[in-house]
Amino acid sequence: MSLRDKYEAVIGLEVHAQLLTESKMFCGCKNAYGAPPNSQICPVCTGQPGTLPVINQFAVELGVRAALAIKAEIHQESIFARKNYFYPDLPKGYQISQYERPFCTQGKITIGLSDGSEKEIGITRIHFEEDAGKNIHKGDHTQVDLNRAGVPLIEIVSEPDMRTAEEAGQYLRTLRTLLRYANVTDGDMEKGNFRCDANISIRPRGQKEFGTKVELK
Repeated sequence: MSLRDKYEAVIGLEVHAQLLTESKMFCGCKNAYGAPPNSQICPVCTGQPGTLPVINQFAVELGVRAALAIKAEIHQESIFARKNYFYPDLPKGYQISQYERPFCTQGKITIGLSDGSEKEIGITRIHFEEDAGKNIHKGDHTQVDLNRAGVPLIEIVSEPDMRTAEEAGQYLRTLRTLLRYANVTDGDMEKGNFRCDANISIRPRGQKEFGTKVELK
């Protein structure tokens, strides 16, 4: 018996999609890709003392549109939280995100496979968050561009329902198509507007318990 026959992969995906808004998630700065470095920033998105965030209403509407596209449950109340970590491209020292109470849970999409079959992939949640800035490495030094800091994102977390690379790839293609059709994101991967982290583990076929998970970025 080959290893492929003996073991199976268990795959879950976390997708970050940048929302098609004119301005950032919590301030009025433009969401403009390719602008001169640090030209689209303000005291809010650079974390200056005394500033307060104000949510982008259209970003919320796009998030709800994404939830409808994946047949998810939309909650009337959700809560934002601070995800604390220190990195040069995050001047506040924390990212505004959602954890315990996201705005959307329990979605699903159906994917088509090469053998003609279909498979339903569960989606655990969608939540809002703001993007970080960008570190640009040149030789022996690093420059920081904060234009992207505060740009609105949704993170779409799937159930660990995929077992092969084909299923994972088809899930991403199907999800990207749905979000682009709904005008939630342009899905431009070259600009980083649609990106994915993969959570993968291995277990013997037939075993219900998950193996040790690794995250691939």
